[in-house]
Amino acid sequence: MGRCSRHPSPTLITRGHVAHGLAALGIAPGDTVMLHASVGAIGWIVGGPDRVLEAMFDALGDDGTLIMYVGWDGSPYDITLGMPALPPELASVWPPYDPESSRAVRSWGVLAEYLRTWPGVRRSRHPDSSFVAVGPRADDLVGNHALQYGMGEDSPLARLCEMGGKVLLLGSSLSNVTLLHHAEHLADVANKRVVRYWMPILENGAKTWVSIEEFDTEGCLPWRGSVDLFEAIVQDYVKEGRGTVGAVGAAKSYLFDAADLVSFAVEWIEKAFDEVEPHDIDFRTRRADSQDHRELVVLLGAYEAESISSAKSETRRSTRIDEFLEERDHAVFVAETADRLVGMLVASKVAEDRGEVQLAFVAPDFRRRGVLRELEADASQFLRGAGCQWIGLRMDPENEAAREAWHGLGYTSTMEYMERLL
Repeated sequence: MGRCSRHPSPTLITRGHVAHGLAALGIAPGDTVMLHASVGAIGWIVGGPDRVLEAMFDALGDDGTLIMYVGWDGSPYDITLGMPALPPELASVWPPYDPESSRAVRSWGVLAEYLRTWPGVRRSRHPDSSFVAVGPRADDLVGNHALQYGMGEDSPLARLCEMGGKVLLLGSSLSNVTLLHHAEHLADVANKRVVRYWMPILENGAKTWVSIEEFDTEGCLPWRGSVDLFEAIVQDYVKEGRGTVGAVGAAKSYLFDAADLVSFAVEWIEKAFDEVEPHDIDFRTRRADSQDHRELVVLLGAYEAESISSAKSETRRSTRIDEFLEERDHAVFVAETADRLVGMLVASKVAEDRGEVQLAFVAPDFRRRGVLRELEADASQFLRGAGCQWIGLRMDPENEAAREAWHGLGYTSTMEYMERLL
């Protein structure tokens, strides 16, 4: 027997239970709602996950509209990110984004693909920042989605705010509020990171590659807080008594007014980043040598203090640095300012066509400032020269901040391993 939830609640959750919980939270007939949901958090859903969407439409009524951010599971974003030109061999084989048939991103939850295939669904034309909507306002929400700066003024997020829409989290993390990318776009602050990538789309039935520019949705701002930036914003929003908090099934749930949340977030961002240090700090990267030994031991100690339960002795750290510097298939790269080393990365060739990042560490004051990106670029060049075609690293599945940082460099992941094509 298939299970609808890996973490069933003490009682079975029916479509009626979910609809009642939604109404109690504040969903009303005629609302326009953007949904983020963790089906497993709701409980053991009688009849399967699609009952959650049916309950949503029960609560919204015939005049209500539901929208979700679904992306594209076949997106070449991680491959083409930062490419100045598109390799012909890639352009010829990658299939185009088709709003009618391209799958939703699987890792974003089962409901994204369920809603993508719902009767009467409408989907936006943006291949990477793809939204779907069902209901009488669906076309107004997702139609004419701008390709450039797809979270900006000509996006479904902007229209959600204009329509008096709401954002609903059913057991989903506060860090998942996609609407806050729109706030990042609107906020008047310096040092917002811009990315460029290539996407294949259909124009008049033929595949066409387009270059897309936007604020980075995986690290637009140089945030170095202890929790995710979006989570920090929403936590402060809720602390002010804004929004509604309740339970739907077993899932802790939130309902926010979209325009009010964006207004709050823009002000929050502009205040938090008013005097933030610039990205382009004065540092350089290079390959380490024996003269860096003492400082490398210090950096390794700081890395161990953050990443393992019991740090090694200084003698053991010194021996390990010697091994990294001396082994033929290893290379150590460092980032340095005028007076000290602020980052290190150890790369090694582990197979005929595969390299691996053995460890990487950037001093806390220099994170989210481009240091890791430069170190990784040096490591990639070294491994390509050694004949490697892939680079990977092992990842603590609980270290979400590190996972996001490496994902921003083009790595895709399993639970404990991330890799990308060189």
